Amino acid sequence: MTNKNYFLITGSSSGLGENLVKVLNEKGLKTIGIDIDEGKNTDIVVDLASISMDDIEKIKVNLENSKIDSIIHCAAVQKNPQKNLSNISKTFDEVFSVNTKSIYVLIEMLESEFSEFSSICVVSSVHAIATTVNNTLYASSKSALRGLIQGLTLEKQDKMSIFELILGAMDSPKLLNSVNEKEVNDLKNQLPSKKILQPEEVSNLIIDLLIKHRSILHGSSIVIDNGVLSQLSTN
Repeated sequence: MTNKNYFLITGSSSGLGENLVKVLNEKGLKTIGIDIDEGKNTDIVVDLASISMDDIEKIKVNLENSKIDSIIHCAAVQKNPQKNLSNISKTFDEVFSVNTKSIYVLIEMLESEFSEFSSICVVSSVHAIATTVNNTLYASSKSALRGLIQGLTLEKQDKMSIFELILGAMDSPKLLNSVNEKEVNDLKNQLPSKKILQPEEVSNLIIDLLIKHRSILHGSSIVIDNGVLSQLSTN
């Protein structure tokens, strides 16, 4: 498989983003990893909560006169504010800036660098559809992505294919840092499939969709959740 253009991945230092870089590189595809944290798969350190024109220029330099084939937006912040005005505003802005605003900024500021009919995969969450307590900001920011994608679907219909992948619980550092092993096992046992998503499975699915099926995905929302929504909707 050959492609002279780049796949741009946000959230490349861990979880799904890290695995995507690994799998894409194994397939001989070129990547640019973006994350706030340094790591072996991070090419450019960027704080997506406050992305700047300097950051945009760094991305352009890393393209080395090639184009962007696809952007895969994996970066996400999931946190709750403390009960004071300053922290509520700060946390709200951070969650929405990373989860929602940053992909809009990247698309608009890098559009001139896109290959012909490029593709954008926005990784969302089942929390955009049915959420749980203490996830208000995260769920709201993921829900906002739907409106963003609908608008961009109309505005960019001749230039790119943009779609969202709505994921359920996945075996990742984010999940394992938020719950203990017993809670993970309890979640698995509640699901029809008795398993949670694995980064390798999702990575290969995303790559397959981007390479083989982008022309039919424009504006789509694809749910891959192993039955998580069936549980959330009944709780």
